[in-house]
Amino acid sequence: MTAVAHREVERKYEFPEGAEARVDWSALEGFTVSAEPVEHRMEAVYHDTQDMALGRRLVALRRRRGGADDGWHVKFHGPGGRHELQVPLLRTPERMPASVRNLLAGLTGGQELRPVATLRTARTVHRLSDGTGTEVAELAADVVEAVDERTGTARSWSEWEVELLDGTVPEERQEQIFAAVEAVVRAAGGRPSTSRAKIARALGQEDDDAGESGGQPQDGQESKKDKRGKKDQQGKKNKQGNKDQQGKKKSGKKKDEGATAGGANGPEVLRAVLGELAEQLVLWDFKVRLDVPDAVHQMRVTSRSLRSVLRAARPFFEGSEAEELDAGLRELARTLSAARDAEVTADLLTGRVEALDGRVDPAASESLRQRAEEQARTAAARVRRHVTGREHLRLLADVQDVAAAPSLTEECARLSGREAADALVERSLRKVVRVAGQDAAAEPAGGPDSGPDGGHRLEHLHDVRKAVKRVRYVDAVLDRTGHRPGKRLRRAARDAENYQDELGRIMDAAVVERWLADTAAALRRAGDDRYAVGALHGAEVVRLRAGAEGGADVVRVLRSQLREDLG
Repeated sequence: MTAVAHREVERKYEFPEGAEARVDWSALEGFTVSAEPVEHRMEAVYHDTQDMALGRRLVALRRRRGGADDGWHVKFHGPGGRHELQVPLLRTPERMPASVRNLLAGLTGGQELRPVATLRTARTVHRLSDGTGTEVAELAADVVEAVDERTGTARSWSEWEVELLDGTVPEERQEQIFAAVEAVVRAAGGRPSTSRAKIARALGQEDDDAGESGGQPQDGQESKKDKRGKKDQQGKKNKQGNKDQQGKKKSGKKKDEGATAGGANGPEVLRAVLGELAEQLVLWDFKVRLDVPDAVHQMRVTSRSLRSVLRAARPFFEGSEAEELDAGLRELARTLSAARDAEVTADLLTGRVEALDGRVDPAASESLRQRAEEQARTAAARVRRHVTGREHLRLLADVQDVAAAPSLTEECARLSGREAADALVERSLRKVVRVAGQDAAAEPAGGPDSGPDGGHRLEHLHDVRKAVKRVRYVDAVLDRTGHRPGKRLRRAARDAENYQDELGRIMDAAVVERWLADTAAALRRAGDDRYAVGALHGAEVVRLRAGAEGGADVVRVLRSQLREDLG
């Protein structure tokens, strides 16, 4: 069974009743429309969980029959817009393929997927061709009859879709095609639809605006409700801003105040940040299963962010809940780290070869690059196997359960939102200061037990970098959820983050050095030529030693800066 994925690039249009008949395709500039349309009678049954776990995350699952693309379709947002994955029907069409269930398992949490809407569509299709006769788009006029299977409510409407046959063409070319079509559509009285998707209409999610524009927005558009909401919010902000300014004038003092959404208290801040990260973990799990570029890295960042918050908030948790969840996330991190290290090596190897300015034979360089990329693919596949396991699904469920109802102490309950945000960031910053202060115990680079990479000093730099990244993760999720700490701590967090990239380059060199050493050993065992990898490894050792020595100075400056910031 083969799944087919493609990027959807389409626009939708609507016409007043009877206006479709006025469309004159002979006025289309630069393109022609096929004289004979093709008609389809299609049925699409959409599935979701009882609590609409897919729809809440803008993912749609349907079983379509009767058109040119019979099968199970999973529609989702991805790099560059909307994407669709198609899986062929089984011999029993109503039976859902295991591959589809596995793909959606993280989103559904193992809940049953059941029909939520049935759409029957009469579709008339024309093909749009350019001046060379190449077909570039499909024009589909749809008359839709839908039933909300949850309530039995019937809805019907008509719409036009224009979808590019090749979603990878340059944006300038896309605009040329859509502009030509849209000129003809507008001339006949049509207008772009603000409807987000057929399933949204079928479930009544667009009923409020259906009379005028079809409801929820497509990508890049706003519904009237959204605009009204923004105006209301802006009005409230303006009024509040005036009050704040008046308050400042009366007091005559500047306060070092962070911002907490809606005057939240401590438990609300923790539920917000944990909830945000729990949701992101589920979404990146889905994209890892899809093998979306950078998904492994983003899932790793999210899992580390969760661990950083759990550790910073540990005094506020009752019992062992935080420690147990942290342990589960640590196991996930180990699997993700191996894949991420392989990605880093594959990405950096070309630059390392170029830095040697011709000392590495091109054929040998290409062989090493292919070896690194193959190992990166293998590591990514290992991650995809890991996320299908029961242990992983249990971890996702545990993360969501803790995020929804964390067991928090009375001390946390007494904190304001600002105090809770301050506490999370300050604990993370003081961890950096403690770890940075351990450099006196580190071996000097090139010491007797340090190895070629500066040994204990390198391990210390790694620990400092991890601590700095925890600050960044905690600060970032607080900012995303609208719970900022005070100005003093925000400044200290920025100071810490300023050193992260420099420490990161040192640790990337350690990853590449380790890979080159392992590759050299493997080539030696196989009796293959090791000159190229030897030259690269020697250069990486020099780079790593220099980084380890310079890194010690970076850490001392960082520690001094943070001690001054924190007082």
